[in-house]
Amino acid sequence: MPTDDSQQDDPTTTLRHILRERMTGLVATLQPCLYADVLQALQAKGKLLAQPSSPVSPASPPSIVGMWPLLTLLVAQAVSPQVDLFCASSVAVAVECFVCALDLLDDVEDGDLTPTVNTLGSARALNVSTTLLALAQKAILSLSTRDVRPMLVLRLLDALQEGALLATSGQHRDLLAEQRPLDEFTSEECLEIARGKAGSIMRLACRLGAMCAEADEGLLEQFSLLGEQLGIAHQLHNDCHDLYDFLSSSGAQGDTRREKSDMARGKKTLPIVLAHTLQEPATSADTQEQEDARALQQGILAAWGIRLLYRERVRSCLESIQEGAAQRPIAPPLLRLLDVD
Repeated sequence: MPTDDSQQDDPTTTLRHILRERMTGLVATLQPCLYADVLQALQAKGKLLAQPSSPVSPASPPSIVGMWPLLTLLVAQAVSPQVDLFCASSVAVAVECFVCALDLLDDVEDGDLTPTVNTLGSARALNVSTTLLALAQKAILSLSTRDVRPMLVLRLLDALQEGALLATSGQHRDLLAEQRPLDEFTSEECLEIARGKAGSIMRLACRLGAMCAEADEGLLEQFSLLGEQLGIAHQLHNDCHDLYDFLSSSGAQGDTRREKSDMARGKKTLPIVLAHTLQEPATSADTQEQEDARALQQGILAAWGIRLLYRERVRSCLESIQEGAAQRPIAPPLLRLLDVD
């Protein structure tokens, strides 16, 4: 996905401004003692209220300011260009709060001292996460004050709850995997974990966007599948980057990135499992170290190839959407966000 906000066109910039105003108003309802901490979480790198960042290296994970709510809002507009912006932006802001909450939980559970967790500490970070989950529901419930059908509000809340259960189940499976031997894992199980984590969250982001625009069931499922495939590709990108970062810093003294890597935590990501299957026995300690590095590099390449396969599946989903009964074109801002234009 694009990493430089300067490359975004005017419509995307306008939508981001609308989303920021909506989020600012939502957070402003908090008590002052909680407001500052929640605001800090929402201003973290890549979050909606963060300042645009400078371009990063191609090896870095995909990042764009406000990517998640923009995805939801652009999907809503793809379904219905005349969708009510208050409705769509409220749902999009709910997605941002939801994802930010899960990110904080993930950081605390994995012991990652990200800037936000490092500043707030684990206890306050957990409380901010709880607050953000409540704000996600509040943003959707705010639709009841507008001319939005009560049944649609209930459907949106139900989809949010179902997405939360799927994502937390995926995260729990990932945590339990840390305690299991690497020999037990297959690439298929790694992909299932990726589907349960990032796949389910991005599926939710796209599904809520299509749902608030009142897409029919067929189109709703198409956008849901697109989000799932995109989420898996996104997770594989992050997994490959983490392992690449580990290899790059393995010779550095005092490099904290090693302490936060998937390797150090015993994660069973696809590149790590593939590297294990590709590893060959060595005759000495020196050659073993070289063989380990070679296997890890091969694991990254193999996992990256599978990531590209999921990117192609995203393109196939888009083609199916565009070739549907409505013959709807996908707007350039959404294509660029999906990195398929």
